[in-house]
Amino acid sequence: LRIEGVEILKQLPSRGVLLVSNHLTHYMDSIVVFHSVSYLRRPYLIWPRTDLYIVAALETMRAQGWLPRLMAYNGTICVKRSWKEGDRAVQRPVDPEDVQKIGTGLAGGWVLTYPQGTTTPGAPGRIGCARIIKEFRPIVVPVRLDGLREAFDKTGLKLRKLGCELSIRYGQPLD
Repeated sequence: LRIEGVEILKQLPSRGVLLVSNHLTHYMDSIVVFHSVSYLRRPYLIWPRTDLYIVAALETMRAQGWLPRLMAYNGTICVKRSWKEGDRAVQRPVDPEDVQKIGTGLAGGWVLTYPQGTTTPGAPGRIGCARIIKEFRPIVVPVRLDGLREAFDKTGLKLRKLGCELSIRYGQPLD
């Protein structure tokens, strides 16, 4: 895993930071970001960063298996998507409680969100991310993940191909 821009993270405050990333797999993206952010602390395997909250779809985190349950237990902010539930399209209003949970996460640490969701590459971002930025005024750090789609399946749990270059790049905070 090649990590670029980690020195940018060292200059950020411990609260009120929104990491905005592209989304390639269900779980491996979050694991890679968590690993690279925790890498700032030494020894990070003993003292990992525990104030990094991940915004995830409620139905994804209710999936069977140990990994979704572990992630939900360790700081995932579960939200109900307003446009999709599972494989079917829905139209429901944004739950204000979900927005407040994200605000609570920003008040207590850093929040990782995926405005594109698990869609096709280059898809437009969802409007919820803009609402979070407008309402809570966090420091926004762009994150770019590469190689995970080729190396892992959609869930991010099954290896598809060896030898893929995996990388994560943190950009300069946006004004």
